[in-house]
Amino acid sequence: MLTEADMIRKVFYTDEAAYEFYKRYGKCHGFGIRKGDSGKDDNGKVIRRRFFCNKAGLRQRKHYERLDRKKDHRSEMRTNCDAKLSILWDDVSEIWRVRKVILDHNHDLTPMRMVHMINSFRDMDCSAKAQINGMQGHGISTSKILGYMAGQAGGYSLLGFTKKDAYNYIEKTKREKIVDGDASAAIIYLEGKAVSDPMCMARYNLTDNNMLANLFWADGGSRVDYQHFGDVLSFDSTYKKNKYRRPLVIFSGSNNHKKTSIFGFGLVLDESIGSYTWLLENFLEVMCNKKPSVIVTDGCDSMRAAIREVFPEATHRLCAWHVEKNVTSNVKDEGLRQLFTRWLYSNMKIEEFEAEWDAAVVEYRLHDSYWDKETYDKWKMWANAYLKDKFYAGFRTTSQCEGINANIKKFLNSRHSLLELVQNVELMVREYRNNELEAHFKSINGKPVITTCLDPLERFAADVYTRELFLDVRREIVGVGAVNFVAKVRRSTTMVYTVEDYGIPGRPLTLLYDRVVNRLQCPCQFWLRSGYPCRHMFFVLKHEHTREIPSRLVLTRWRKDAKSLENYGEGRANECSERGFLLRQGALHSTSQWFSFVAARSPGLFNTAMSGIRALCKQIEAACDQKGPSAKGRDTPTVKDPVVVKTKGALRIKKMSGRKRRCSMCRKAGHAKRHCTGKRGLNVEADPQEDGKTADLGSEGSSPTENAKGRCDTLKVLSPKAGEAFAESDVEESGFRPKEGGQSGHIRTEGWDSVLPLCYNDDNCVKIEELMHDIIRVTERLSSNRRQV
Repeated sequence: MLTEADMIRKVFYTDEAAYEFYKRYGKCHGFGIRKGDSGKDDNGKVIRRRFFCNKAGLRQRKHYERLDRKKDHRSEMRTNCDAKLSILWDDVSEIWRVRKVILDHNHDLTPMRMVHMINSFRDMDCSAKAQINGMQGHGISTSKILGYMAGQAGGYSLLGFTKKDAYNYIEKTKREKIVDGDASAAIIYLEGKAVSDPMCMARYNLTDNNMLANLFWADGGSRVDYQHFGDVLSFDSTYKKNKYRRPLVIFSGSNNHKKTSIFGFGLVLDESIGSYTWLLENFLEVMCNKKPSVIVTDGCDSMRAAIREVFPEATHRLCAWHVEKNVTSNVKDEGLRQLFTRWLYSNMKIEEFEAEWDAAVVEYRLHDSYWDKETYDKWKMWANAYLKDKFYAGFRTTSQCEGINANIKKFLNSRHSLLELVQNVELMVREYRNNELEAHFKSINGKPVITTCLDPLERFAADVYTRELFLDVRREIVGVGAVNFVAKVRRSTTMVYTVEDYGIPGRPLTLLYDRVVNRLQCPCQFWLRSGYPCRHMFFVLKHEHTREIPSRLVLTRWRKDAKSLENYGEGRANECSERGFLLRQGALHSTSQWFSFVAARSPGLFNTAMSGIRALCKQIEAACDQKGPSAKGRDTPTVKDPVVVKTKGALRIKKMSGRKRRCSMCRKAGHAKRHCTGKRGLNVEADPQEDGKTADLGSEGSSPTENAKGRCDTLKVLSPKAGEAFAESDVEESGFRPKEGGQSGHIRTEGWDSVLPLCYNDDNCVKIEELMHDIIRVTERLSSNRRQV
């Protein structure tokens, strides 16, 4: 309610105080503020300042006459408004006095509901930026961050900034992090992790032009997990996880809780044999040259060749799900499909499998099938007869890899930079390690209820094995009831047991048990591929009145103490790092939640809390320099950013621009042939010599667009029937009309010398798809049976 006289009497100690006053005044009345010019005295001291309405002045004429403009003109915001506040420095009183004020505006004022959108009233303070950085650092999307902050503030109008401001700040922050290059920033980040994690290692190589080619990295936790559970390795590539379209390779395995453990990540130049070979060689070197015994992948030929070169002694197993899916796509006979399923999963002998394969080749005539020959060459990688004696820790498929690929979508997308990719995969690894920690807590906190009659063996298994594996072991203990005793013979210190499974008579199994060295062998080979005793072994232990499972049969990787407690969970962050700053901020935020809840319950408590917070903030600000976490300078490697690469898969075909459906009779849009009310009046006289000829679209090896520029081609169209003619109006409806500034080609038919211009020039080049579409359209108009051009 201030009048012009009240404004004139105002005095200020600083010019910033005057600006803040006029800013609050404008916010109350619905107009923005801009700082204007200033005046100085002979000593260079500012003695005059002016503040204007944000709509003061007009846009300069040169902005309308720019010839290099690429974007559309921005909306007109200025109206040459005269509203302003002018202040003058008083040397005698040493204060700023109002010299002149104009309160009238020549435009409509902004409604109060929209005042917060004016530029001069939008500002992101340090606390809002820190909150956005912290939540983004934990994988929360920007839209959810803003929704949460708006709920805290009481609405978007009380945030102090708009969504666009937040997105601009986030984008600016991303650009600042990769100011020296995306690849260099990612490499520096990985090198900096060694401060808090000395076991973290990263390897990369460059192309001839100093561009990042391949990259592999693994932190200390991943390297420790591989030493304990790296006997079975699975890896797969996933796509659309960075803006360069580089395939991301994830190395994983199964831990003692049958949960997924991630061993490392790789970013390859392409899916060639050379890239995968480099990746596996560096993986082996980083993992202290420990080689896996079994590797599970899909059917990628490049992966097969690289594994054969780097891990020649390892058993390469193809994913059973991919093989079964491939069989479903290529085999139509249901009987052959069932045979493939049996070969994939049944525990048969090698001789039995080969006999069935030879019989299937004759029965289903597979001699001349290329797919069957290719599948036969790989049978040692997918047929269970060759793999039943190999330990694979439950890995028959790459389902865990596919699960990782599905889970990683929450953290990565096709717009992320390399630095964001490296940082966000850490969030995913943290989630998997938390799952492992929870599973370990369930294993050591409490004991399962004993439910079988073999109490000592079941109790021993509960004490030794993890909770997840104990359930599988107990299932085998229960299965002892389905094993029948046949014979028992002593040979020196070895007891020879002959048993058979219930329901499978005539197929006895001979087990050998040495009491001296506690060695037990079973021909079913269940222990070799699963790592824990089978029901036949438990049957022998029951007959021998053994109260514990022999130590030879307890695989270390399945024990509760396979990994020490110090290696579970997450490592501590460096106190001086950016992550340490975010963790401290998050701890303060969590601690203040209960304080905020109690203080907001009544207006009196609210005012007391606010005054106390302000006093505490002043005290803390005085004790610190208000500087955020800063990174120490490093020698930036001269690594150029990679280019966008081409990935596997079908090419993406651009859809043609939508066209309205036209009637094939009258060529008018809006209805089909059966609803046409017009009559067909098109008759063309054909030249029999022209039959079978096609349009000349240029010389061999040239592109249509190259031939289209600066010359004309003569196209000959087949006529439907000799002796017929068509009207010129029909040609006009076809849409062929000369374009200005171009040369014309002609389409001629026998009996009527019509001209259908096809114009090509540099400014208006006809695309080949549109050209062929128009040719087909004219042909359909001329011919009722749609002869091919």
